[in-house]
Amino acid sequence: MKKLNIRIIKASITLFIILCAWTFSAQGSNLKISKTNVKSAESKSWTTLYYIDNDFANPSYADPVEQLLVKETSSNENVNVVAIQDKIDEPAFTYYIDEDQNKILLEELGEVNMGDYQTLRDFISYGKENYPAERYLLWVYNHGGGWKGACMDDTNNDPLLNMDDFQKALSETGGVDIISFFACLMSSVESVYELRDLADVYIGSEDLQYTTCYKGICGKTNQLITDNPSLSNEEIGTEIVNFFGESIDPYASRQTASAIKVDKIEALVNAIDALAQNFINNWLLSKNDVQIAHENTYQLADLQGWAEVFEVYDLKGFIENLPDSNEKTAALNAFEEAIIHEVHGNAREETHGLSIFFPREKGTYDLLGTYSDEELSLDFASDTCWDEFLSKFTTKSRNRVLTKIFRLDVIKTLLQRLNLKLC
Repeated sequence: MKKLNIRIIKASITLFIILCAWTFSAQGSNLKISKTNVKSAESKSWTTLYYIDNDFANPSYADPVEQLLVKETSSNENVNVVAIQDKIDEPAFTYYIDEDQNKILLEELGEVNMGDYQTLRDFISYGKENYPAERYLLWVYNHGGGWKGACMDDTNNDPLLNMDDFQKALSETGGVDIISFFACLMSSVESVYELRDLADVYIGSEDLQYTTCYKGICGKTNQLITDNPSLSNEEIGTEIVNFFGESIDPYASRQTASAIKVDKIEALVNAIDALAQNFINNWLLSKNDVQIAHENTYQLADLQGWAEVFEVYDLKGFIENLPDSNEKTAALNAFEEAIIHEVHGNAREETHGLSIFFPREKGTYDLLGTYSDEELSLDFASDTCWDEFLSKFTTKSRNRVLTKIFRLDVIKTLLQRLNLKLC
């Protein structure tokens, strides 16, 4: 059953990733790439580490290192810019973006699995050892699935780095100050909780994230920490979120971004656990209230059937929809403490910065089974009663197909019909 669940999840994530193609127009670079042993002799204020996994889809898509880093960023007296990039059917490389915006080749790594936590761990270690700084900002570029994780490596048939993988990589390297995802759905309470004690600020999108909104974000952030290296992590997180909010992208109305204070997430998780325990202990009295609250809560990834692949809902919206109680008040207070700043477009007014896994039915993908699976090692599921509550709340699928097999011809048809460009 576990193997079947894994295959189903792989199939669903694979299709989602193919749909979420990089959308900047491809442009070649005429910059000279030279291999050198560039190292930072002295510690700087910041080292920005870019984990760029574009080992997927069509290799003719524009190069994010060129589009996001070379065109927008540069190292300087306060900042180091270091990146690892893996493309499909090509070896992986590490780069340094120097003061003149030249892409300096540091190492050719051969084929690496970007879906293996050791690759992320080794890159963070490399960056810290060779480019020491007072603080570290880690950017993660690929596709996201909220509590399922992020970064899929097609070459190695690795579904993605789950959140336990991120936890291990950061734990073994001493963590970072800020982690920011260029990926869909990563602002989930489960994902943030997994990285407690391993980052100070966590930045992600609660809903789908459109890649054209990324343009300018790296450059503005690079300029911000260059000009104001002593800004607090919270202040920088706020500004990065504002940069997303300032996007003039065609899909800006659907944009979401939030910065979370990671050391406040445990209090929020405890409050959610108290809600879940109260639901369980008083189920006959609570059942109707929970169902009504759920029905009136905004569901994320509501596009072309993808909502059922993830089953995530706006957390604050659900809590607000519950009848008044001490548990509700405590949860809302903890939520406000955890959110540093959030922005959303006018088509996403029902989002507030954090999602939670909340299936209504035991349906197509048996997501609840995966959510609670020991192999996933999701701390939120093991440390709270939320999954036990969900077992009570969910019902059997009604008139639903139990499996879906996505053939290439079906994928092509969907791509032809789909005009939206997602991460």
